[in-house]
Amino acid sequence: MRRLLIVILIAALGWFAYWFVISNIAQTGYEAWFKDRQDEGWQAEYSNLQLRGFPNRIDTTFENITLADPDTGLAWTAPFFQIFALSYRPNHLIAVWPKSQTLSTPIQDIAITNDDMKASVVFAANTNVALRRANFATTDLQLSSDAEWSLSADNLRVAISQDETTDTRYQVALQGQGVAPPSSLRNDVLPEKMSALDLDASLEFDRVWDLRALQERRPQPTAIALRTAKAQWGPMLFQAAGDFTLDELGTLNGELTLRAKEWQSMIQIARESQTIDPFVIDGAEQLMRLFSSLSGPGQDIDLKLTFKNGSTYAGFLPLGSAPRLSLR
Repeated sequence: MRRLLIVILIAALGWFAYWFVISNIAQTGYEAWFKDRQDEGWQAEYSNLQLRGFPNRIDTTFENITLADPDTGLAWTAPFFQIFALSYRPNHLIAVWPKSQTLSTPIQDIAITNDDMKASVVFAANTNVALRRANFATTDLQLSSDAEWSLSADNLRVAISQDETTDTRYQVALQGQGVAPPSSLRNDVLPEKMSALDLDASLEFDRVWDLRALQERRPQPTAIALRTAKAQWGPMLFQAAGDFTLDELGTLNGELTLRAKEWQSMIQIARESQTIDPFVIDGAEQLMRLFSSLSGPGQDIDLKLTFKNGSTYAGFLPLGSAPRLSLR
């Protein structure tokens, strides 16, 4: 019996030592990351850092956190942010956001409220902690901008998973339920909420998503397989699908199938809202009318766009420059 007690005591002391070492490694890593961001010119601050959860978890809480990237002009502030992990699985993290936070851009501040916002993230067990998979979910999401618009969603889910055969390829899926666009874009015909908002795509990058995405540069997309992108709001329907490659400048090459029903209603609503530059609306309307005329009889849009040699074509008709996509 005495020997058993000694074994139990030694095991307990060993586990305590392990937890202490792991928690200190985590704290040192977090502090170093914030210091590195500050050295790069970021505003990266928090008022307090707490680590708890002994014996089986490492629960980290940042209080009064602020992150601001000078290159993009994006800033995020929150009263707290939490990261949970099992002490024996430190590469699987659970992130928890507060019920209110603020996202700032160079042109507006957006207040974000929610009932429950969490993410589960699994990284590779290596020094670069490459992303393996991530799932994000939030309920009762509300976005309110000081530019006088708001948007809400009953549920919003995003899933990202690294491809099993190509580590630079990621499967991405998004689903929104009960999404309510800004009220200024609604009329008597349109319901308050959209009936569908879905995205299913495969994205390939020039390197894996790991710590270098924050420390050096963002991985840049090299290929996109857009299986479906769908938005349904009352009688209005927008759908897109296509396959693209991207050159070193981010210029698209490939084909996009585009469908749109009742797009005229959206143009009219945009005009009546008086929140969008009329010049932008005029340009969008001319483009949509052109797409409609190329689709055949009727007002709906159903055509294939080709991006080739830096230009966009509908059939043999050139429409302008091909789009570019670059992650800053």
